[in-house]
Amino acid sequence: MLNPAAALPRRPDRVLIAGGSGAGKTAVADKLATLLALPRIELDELYYQPGWEPRPEFAEDVARVSGAPRWITEWHYPEVSGLLARRADLLVWLDYPTRTTMTSLVLRTLLRSLHKEVLWSGNQEPRLRAVLTDPEHILRYGWSTRHSARDEVRTLARRAPDITLDLLRFARPAELSDWLLRLAGTSYAPAPSGQPATERSTDASGLR
Repeated sequence: MLNPAAALPRRPDRVLIAGGSGAGKTAVADKLATLLALPRIELDELYYQPGWEPRPEFAEDVARVSGAPRWITEWHYPEVSGLLARRADLLVWLDYPTRTTMTSLVLRTLLRSLHKEVLWSGNQEPRLRAVLTDPEHILRYGWSTRHSARDEVRTLARRAPDITLDLLRFARPAELSDWLLRLAGTSYAPAPSGQPATERSTDASGLR
């Protein structure tokens, strides 16, 4: 696991953002895409068709776009998580307390409802009060899966040597903000062709 206080050993080319609903994966991916000049892949856009129905070609599309040499995307959807982890070289883990993610999720859902925000494929989230009647409401989903990201990262660590990528864990949003500020002032020299930018040690988990 990398130390967030230290500089990255090299400029990452394929980055995953992990975290529970409300952790801010999309916002962080957008910021890092700008800082690292990485093409942005938004999984929700690939996943949903009108009516919040999954697109049958989702996994195939993810396999295609993640074959590119450089990208950044969120890390969720179990059907593609293994593929993405094998292709990525950095996982940014937003391991925030439940109170932080759920507060953010409630505020986000409320604002989207008030502004009638149109999301992927023209979909809109149901009103906040629908949480009382809709078993698949985003707030219910966020609560029921609040530990899922942590479980998935731990499972990932047990899959070595199939999975080898650097891991950055942030326990609080303030830690992430400090890291992003430092990253904004960092420049990376490209490594010679076929050579790593710097030597990295790998622990027994395969996550460095």
